[in-house]
Amino acid sequence: MPATRNAFTPPRLAALRWLTDPGRHVPAEIRTRLLGEIFGSPKAIIVGVINGLLFNVLALAMLGGSVFTAFIVFDLALSVLRIVVVQHAVGRARAGATTPTDLYLVTAICWCALQGAIAFEAVRGGNPTLSLLAATSTMALVGPISARNFGAPRYAMLLVCLCELPFLSAAMLWGDRWMLVLLAQIPLFLYGVNAVVARIQVMAMANIQAEHDSSRHARHDALTGLLNRFGLMKRLDAEYAGGREDFIMFYLDLDGFKPINDSFGHPVGDLILSAVADRLRGATRPTDLVCRLGGDEFVVIARRLSPAEGGKLADTLIRAVADGPFLLPGLPPMRVGISVGFACSPEDGSDCADLQRKADMALYEAKRAGRGIHRRFSLHPSPIGTPEPRFARAG
Repeated sequence: MPATRNAFTPPRLAALRWLTDPGRHVPAEIRTRLLGEIFGSPKAIIVGVINGLLFNVLALAMLGGSVFTAFIVFDLALSVLRIVVVQHAVGRARAGATTPTDLYLVTAICWCALQGAIAFEAVRGGNPTLSLLAATSTMALVGPISARNFGAPRYAMLLVCLCELPFLSAAMLWGDRWMLVLLAQIPLFLYGVNAVVARIQVMAMANIQAEHDSSRHARHDALTGLLNRFGLMKRLDAEYAGGREDFIMFYLDLDGFKPINDSFGHPVGDLILSAVADRLRGATRPTDLVCRLGGDEFVVIARRLSPAEGGKLADTLIRAVADGPFLLPGLPPMRVGISVGFACSPEDGSDCADLQRKADMALYEAKRAGRGIHRRFSLHPSPIGTPEPRFARAG
């Protein structure tokens, strides 16, 4: 269902937040998906609307009276409102805007309460055929409600009770003492529905978690946990393409790493790379992106910095990596340095691919000038030629 892929705004009313809370054991990243599942597909709403209206028309034909005429009018108006609200909500979720979640939840609650009231009046009329149809009509709602609202068990159970309990109450008031058996069946029925909803939620959470883990593995470096090349490209496309925000792109390459890797082996080299990643995280802000392209090459994206501030951050990154030795158990202290090249948006351009190329060129100039330093992209080409960008070559 497309709606489940989008971010819907949590309810504002405290009562609705409580109703739609999936439980304390649910991680934050899954909560958003579960809230989206409540919106489900507009087609399911339409099917429920048709079912309710057909029963309403039959009740009017069999019992007559102004009550069922009013029910039909209310049902039509509420159904149209629900369809409009859910379509509007899905559209705003796709656009990344706030969604009318409270209104959607309230209209669904009102619609289920209306279906319960219709069933109550139908059974109270004393027509056995219509009573059987009322039982069938209300029970037909339990499955879709459970399937659509498993992300919020409390909310699902409220909707089921609003649909079913009025019908069951009318059945017990019918005058047949055997109907009182329903008093014992109602708790069993509600327990069964709750168990079904809980089971669907568990299975859905497992699928969502597996999808989330797969996506994370595809976008993050397995060694350091940083964004990898693919993850960086996705973030650049989503957040920085088209010059939507000013940022600085830093390309970083370790100095003196190859001798350590060659002398002590790749396991030790991996430990150094992980430690470097930790130092880069510690030297940047929470809003900055730190990525590992592969090997000993890293990228940092820092937003809302001036070029002068970019130079200061480059110095900070160099000191963070080079100022202290790396202490590994059973090995002598090891030191590596880092060279940094950077390009600024919008001063050096706004196209991400162009900035990648320019930051890589600046890194080459830093390496050529002595290593352990930083260089900003310069419009003046290197006298010994322009290098092929490593970012483009590795892709």
